[in-house]
Amino acid sequence: MKPTCHIADAVIGDGPADSPVESTLSALGAALKARDAGTHAHSQRLTSYALALGRLLGLPRTELLTLERGVFLHDIGKTYVSEGILRKSGPLSRTEWVEMRLHSAIGYGIASSIPGLRAAAPIVLAHHEWYDGTGYPRGLKGSDIPLGARICSVVDTVDALTSVRPYRFPLSMVKACDQVWSESGTHFDPLVVDAFLAIPPAEWEQLQSSITRRLRLPQPEQVLSVRGRSSRRACTAFRRTF
Repeated sequence: MKPTCHIADAVIGDGPADSPVESTLSALGAALKARDAGTHAHSQRLTSYALALGRLLGLPRTELLTLERGVFLHDIGKTYVSEGILRKSGPLSRTEWVEMRLHSAIGYGIASSIPGLRAAAPIVLAHHEWYDGTGYPRGLKGSDIPLGARICSVVDTVDALTSVRPYRFPLSMVKACDQVWSESGTHFDPLVVDAFLAIPPAEWEQLQSSITRRLRLPQPEQVLSVRGRSSRRACTAFRRTF
């Protein structure tokens, strides 16, 4: 099964729009957007990418809902990271890295404090864990990392590589797929990588465009112009925030 543009039609939650959980998600999303519109757009794209992978992997409806909420909130902890760090165009200092890496635990604290979002909180906490155990914050390895977080890790990296960031030029989807493949078994779960790569890059690009149009997200040129920066810099600099 391969995703088509209708996959991008998924929205956060499947309950009434005025339910307590959906209202809370909307409020958290609005707070993230106010803090950093780029991070909010990133979370919107990731949600659709993750749902495409979750469906391909055969997750049941309840797990898809948990995946959807966890991925949408994966960067909510960045509302507590200083704006100077989020928008910095150069390398982060050691002290800045310490602050940036707190966002997973902060986000976990936010999600786990809300009854309807507790099931999604482990995804928020573990989305920067690496399959080989070298990630953060707990150094989890392999299947000890929640599957939702392993899915989030792949799509988080892909979106970061193919989006404009303050510190580098975006890669093509083909090159991003190559990068994911090269880190299968180290950064990423091979099972999730195989599922991701089973979908041609052109279909991921189609989904990306569909999400951008449907949600009226900023186009890359509306976010930042980074002309003159090389693709090589893109390949190395993305690791700064992962």
